[in-house]
Amino acid sequence: MLDPPGDDELWSGVDDELDELLGAAPGDQDWRPRPAPPDETRTWEAPAEAGTSAEATDVSPAEELPPGRPDVFDIPAERRGWFTQVLTRAAAATALLFAGDNGTARAYATPRQRDDPPDLGQQTLFEIDLPWASSTARTLRLPNGLRAEGTHYRAPLPDGEILEVFRGVESGLYRQLADGRLGAYFRAAPQAFRQWARTQLNGGVLSVGRDGTVLVVRGAERH
Repeated sequence: MLDPPGDDELWSGVDDELDELLGAAPGDQDWRPRPAPPDETRTWEAPAEAGTSAEATDVSPAEELPPGRPDVFDIPAERRGWFTQVLTRAAAATALLFAGDNGTARAYATPRQRDDPPDLGQQTLFEIDLPWASSTARTLRLPNGLRAEGTHYRAPLPDGEILEVFRGVESGLYRQLADGRLGAYFRAAPQAFRQWARTQLNGGVLSVGRDGTVLVVRGAERH
């Protein structure tokens, strides 16, 4: 659905036009599904690997899908701008939810995604159950000047140790998301990943995602 046949791009244009598009709220649309044609039924075949027999293959992901043909939502070419808005705002909300900032993430969801009462006659596209509660992010300073805004968790371990887990978004990217500058965020995220992906953390694990998300796991002494 997200990558149909052909070479057309979902969006093409200059940065200012994209910023204007992403700065507008998409709203909900009244799309009606249709059954997929018989040749689009849910099928999946495990890739053959050297030295691996069919008997050694684990449970196929196809077994986790409902049987039969999927429902298809056709989005006409003239609504690609709307679809771009929905996809990019969903990605922004996901990054903010990862950082624990549900309050800001809520602003990027459509009324239907927020589970607001839908208009009569509209069908729910996605069943999303998210805790749209406000939360407060904190700043974590890391090696090489990396800073991230996110949420900090602590869990006790044996022998007086604790496990610390931090999940968040690089500070500059977080500010862009909080200010609603989606175009700037998506342009800057790859550069932030290239800059910080190789950063090492003594006594812990540091992972930086291509969307600017930051995950830190480390142990510490309990005070």
